[in-house]
Amino acid sequence: MKSMYTFTLCLLLCFKGFSQYTETINSNRPGSSQGAFAVGKNVLQFEMGGKISQLSHENLKKSTINESQLNYTIRYGFFKNKLELIINGAYNQNKSINKLINEDEIERKFLNKQTLGFKYLVFDPFKNKKWHSVSLLSWKKNRNIRLVDFIPAISVYAGVNYIPKQGYSYNDPFTEIKKNADFSIFKNPKWKISENTISPKASIITQNHFIGKWVLVNNITLDRIGDKYPILNHITTLTHNFKNPKWSSFFEFEMIKNDIYADNYYKFGLAFLLNRSYQFDIGVGTNIKDTPRNLFFKMGMSTRLDWYSDEIPIDKEELKKQKKKNKKLKKDAKDLRKSDKNKKKSDRKEKKAIKKANRKK
Repeated sequence: MKSMYTFTLCLLLCFKGFSQYTETINSNRPGSSQGAFAVGKNVLQFEMGGKISQLSHENLKKSTINESQLNYTIRYGFFKNKLELIINGAYNQNKSINKLINEDEIERKFLNKQTLGFKYLVFDPFKNKKWHSVSLLSWKKNRNIRLVDFIPAISVYAGVNYIPKQGYSYNDPFTEIKKNADFSIFKNPKWKISENTISPKASIITQNHFIGKWVLVNNITLDRIGDKYPILNHITTLTHNFKNPKWSSFFEFEMIKNDIYADNYYKFGLAFLLNRSYQFDIGVGTNIKDTPRNLFFKMGMSTRLDWYSDEIPIDKEELKKQKKKNKKLKKDAKDLRKSDKNKKKSDRKEKKAIKKANRKK
């Protein structure tokens, strides 16, 4: 869940040097979007779960595909809490019933799409102390939405998809050509969609925080870059923390679109924070059309290995003064050495002159 313990996070942002690292786990589950902030430097995080879906197609005599999926995400933060390595993928077990021809059930197990990517925080509004300071005099001021709250944190993401030989990724599995043709229910679709084995993807991610309990995340993604039919994906996720901060909920809207396929998904879910390093979640979702209709249920957990250590904040003005002071000390030392050298040279000349005068006497 995006920014679990959101109010605590806001306080941490104000009082702990505006670091993106949080004392409690910050998971992207159970939604499909990713937040703008990284997990924190030297934090290794695992987000995993299962998903059960049923897809039925009205135009294909309600032929169905029952999908069971195990999915995972591995996240690792580094480079000043701004950069994050992300690896995610899935393993599927699909059972399809083709009612166009017969009632036979075909079962397939396969490794689905795997993705490697990097997310980098470009702009963090919480760094601005004037915008996001906490008023110690007015409780009401801290609980109202302000104009500065509409200025989002912004990240960019770049990744590469890999489709294993016997796997596939799909939006409409009834009409998409798989790497193994037995998966297709509709054998000769009008539109033949085939995804490249390797394809890039890129995203822009924004994140806003409102009155300590609400977090709004937007992901705009261009997927399958270089394919014949690249996909534009837009996800909006709204997260809310309850009075008991261990519980939070989310609502998510996802739009998928390319030249031959479009769909909208609505998702809801809950997350429970067991402790600072473990979160459990459940979620449901559906689209609004019946070509195909897709209903799903998902549940999972997130955990992390936390090797984060606080870095001593650097006062730039003080550092500048110290550098100037060190420079002056070095110059004074150099001048002193030069003065000593000249004095020794003068003393030698004087001794020489005295010796010469004594010899003449």
